[in-house]
Amino acid sequence: MIFRMPIRFALFGLIAIAARAHASWTVAQADTPAAAIHDAQMVQVEVGQRLAINDIVETPSNAGMQIQDETGENVLALGPGTRVLLARDAHIALLRGWIKALHACSAAVNCAAPVVDTERGRYTLGNHATIVVASSPPGYDDADAVFCESGSVSALSLPNAHGRLAAVQLSAGQFAARRASSPSMIEASRPDGAFLAAMPVAFRDELRALSPAPVAHDKPSGTARPVAYDDVSDWLQSSLTVRTQPGTRFTDRFRVRLSDPAFRRDVDAHLGTLPEWRVLLHPPAPRIVPSATPRSPASSVPPVYRSLFLRP
Repeated sequence: MIFRMPIRFALFGLIAIAARAHASWTVAQADTPAAAIHDAQMVQVEVGQRLAINDIVETPSNAGMQIQDETGENVLALGPGTRVLLARDAHIALLRGWIKALHACSAAVNCAAPVVDTERGRYTLGNHATIVVASSPPGYDDADAVFCESGSVSALSLPNAHGRLAAVQLSAGQFAARRASSPSMIEASRPDGAFLAAMPVAFRDELRALSPAPVAHDKPSGTARPVAYDDVSDWLQSSLTVRTQPGTRFTDRFRVRLSDPAFRRDVDAHLGTLPEWRVLLHPPAPRIVPSATPRSPASSVPPVYRSLFLRP
């Protein structure tokens, strides 16, 4: 027993660390209820809703919301008209809109640092960092950009047809943007005017964790319905890595909707931009391997004696 106790405590410690690393998000504040896609169902979420891994959250065009993990060490403010997928280990795929993210975890504590992926970049928060990320929102619709409000952020510019992979480290007050037509990320000592003008007004305030909702719940409010093609078409056709990577692959997630004729028809009509769906809609014909020609029984029996050549 003396030797088993440390092992048992170590196991409990590993479980606790894993729980912190995989802490789920909860809606802490919302101006109005938001739409969410859970698995392949469209649902509604409001304050107190716990969000599951890979839930897609879409805020209304005129309202934002704040979500945070159970400890308040990771906090996200979502601007109006923002669409995000909340993957495992605080990975956030930002399709469109605005995110303000706070990582208040210290180096001595094991908690996952938020990583924000857009179609053009990846932004990883340092300890005690606050950043603002824009991904082609209205008024700033031709660019991805990140502003480091405090701490530090690692910004990785993903390659396109005109450029190569590039990484920069930003500290407090610095800014970087990647235009749709630009081959590289542009760094600056402060945000540009267009970024500041388009940024949600609420993002000017300091981001901090809010008190937990009195009653947190896992079941979404309202009725659920299966997603239609229009609900997910922008996600399916995006260049985000979550589209095809294991764990979030959209063909795995939404293939159940191919049983709906309308969804199937719409996917079939867009196979030019959805090549990974072709094998699901039009699987190749099974290959028929021709069987070997059977030999006659006489030819299959070896002769007992060698042939004798008779000489006259």
